[in-house]
Amino acid sequence: MRRTGRHLRRVGQANHAFCGALSALVAAALVAATVCAAPLSAQPVDTAFPSARSGTRIRAGSLVQPDTVEVGDVFTYVVTVAVPADARVEWPTIADSAAVVAMRGPVKVIDEGTKIGGRRERGVYTLSAWDVGRLAISMPDMIVRMGASVVKVPMGDATIFVRSVLPGDSTQHRPKPARELFPRVVPWWQQWWPAMLVLAALAILWWMWRRRRRAGPAAVGKVTLDPYARAQHEFARLERFGLADAGEAGRFVALSLDVLRWYLVARLPVASLSLTSDELIAVIGDDPRVPHDRLRSLLADADAIKFAAHLVSPKRARELAAAARHIVEHIEGAEQARRAAEEAARRAAREAAAREAQEGEDRARRASRAPRSPTSGAGR
Repeated sequence: MRRTGRHLRRVGQANHAFCGALSALVAAALVAATVCAAPLSAQPVDTAFPSARSGTRIRAGSLVQPDTVEVGDVFTYVVTVAVPADARVEWPTIADSAAVVAMRGPVKVIDEGTKIGGRRERGVYTLSAWDVGRLAISMPDMIVRMGASVVKVPMGDATIFVRSVLPGDSTQHRPKPARELFPRVVPWWQQWWPAMLVLAALAILWWMWRRRRRAGPAAVGKVTLDPYARAQHEFARLERFGLADAGEAGRFVALSLDVLRWYLVARLPVASLSLTSDELIAVIGDDPRVPHDRLRSLLADADAIKFAAHLVSPKRARELAAAARHIVEHIEGAEQARRAAEEAARRAAREAAAREAQEGEDRARRASRAPRSPTSGAGR
């Protein structure tokens, strides 16, 4: 029994020692995991600074993440400081925006809370580097105020490596030309004048096409139809309309007189569409081509129908339209006779001139063939 009790006590002591060792290993593993999980675990810089107070020390550590960047890339500079609970930390900034390492935004301060004997603050800087190689961050000193005492914590020891983005051999690359000191301001009309010129040309072409399209049918009509053919065409159109049988006898007479007036204006240069009937008779005068009596009577009847609302029967309307057409034919016949006479006179004049020239040539030819007189040799 005594031996058994002694054996049980030895076993209990061994178990107690094994559990203590296991607990120590677990605690060590937890501490290692905690240290690895901390943000400053990637080889931070940790430095202690003495303060004016007896027994009070300030600890500061920094970390650059990542440690290698390219030109213009953003990286973070994390600084952690442990100060007494009543201390006040003034975080510095890089005021020069044209520095090689410049800030991209304000510093972000994180208060990690107060512990026994002090508290911790963390400052996160967002920076960018604008040169290549190993560059110093050149951060001003941090100021820690504890009552009347002031402690300066240096922060300019951290560095960042900036690798070049150029290829290995950049001798074949040409740099960009230098920019102008003051950019040239181009007026709006110099920027848009080609488009305005194109629009103006298109507008001119459209205007010419529209004008030609409007003037095309009229020009063709003037070239292909003489005044007499046009008048006959208009008279035939009026007869096809059948206005006299449709109750428009007065309109039929008025339109027939308009055709007659158009013909007179085309054949007689002194006539005009704006003249009244009396003025038209007076302007025509004693022109032998115009039957004055018939024209005067026709104009008087037409004026009574147009201006005095004189009623006219369909038969009378046809007679007045036929009279207008006969006057046009009479004037055209006289005009053709006048032209034929003028052409015959010009032909006779040309023939007379040709005969006279021929007779002159014959006389000159006969004179050149006549024998010379013998008196030319008697003087010798």
